[in-house]
Amino acid sequence: MFSQQDTDSPQAKLIYSSCEGFKKRDVDLITKDLHKDHHRIYHPRSLGMPEQTKEGYVQLLTEIMNLWTDAPEMAIHSIIETPGTVVAHLSNKVKTSIGVEMIRESMFIFWIIADEDGTLKITQIDDFTDTKSQDYWFKAIAEAKAKRERPALCAA
Repeated sequence: MFSQQDTDSPQAKLIYSSCEGFKKRDVDLITKDLHKDHHRIYHPRSLGMPEQTKEGYVQLLTEIMNLWTDAPEMAIHSIIETPGTVVAHLSNKVKTSIGVEMIRESMFIFWIIADEDGTLKITQIDDFTDTKSQDYWFKAIAEAKAKRERPALCAA
């Protein structure tokens, strides 16, 4: 579980806001917290996940959220802050319409800057993920897409 407190720093509130967007399955709520030059880097690099621009991340996020059958269970286990940086340990679990339950645990480094209007925005996310679950999840998505594109032929 996570909850935003009045005593939390503006940086922590930004992270809580983004997580609330995930719980509500609201891509607009998530993207309002991303800087216009935002990019996301997945670690370890051996996963083969390319670095994403804001637009690429929003597209992937939209595709993934469209597979969810309900709101994810999310937990922020810890947050560590320095000026301009938040490190957070998060986990989530969600069911999907393709019959795959996504269970994910990650460490994130959120790089934060003030936008032109002074609003804090996430300019970069380094996503250090549980490689086993991430690999399983993206393979399952690819298999489900392939089945939709090549439906099994009916026996005569």
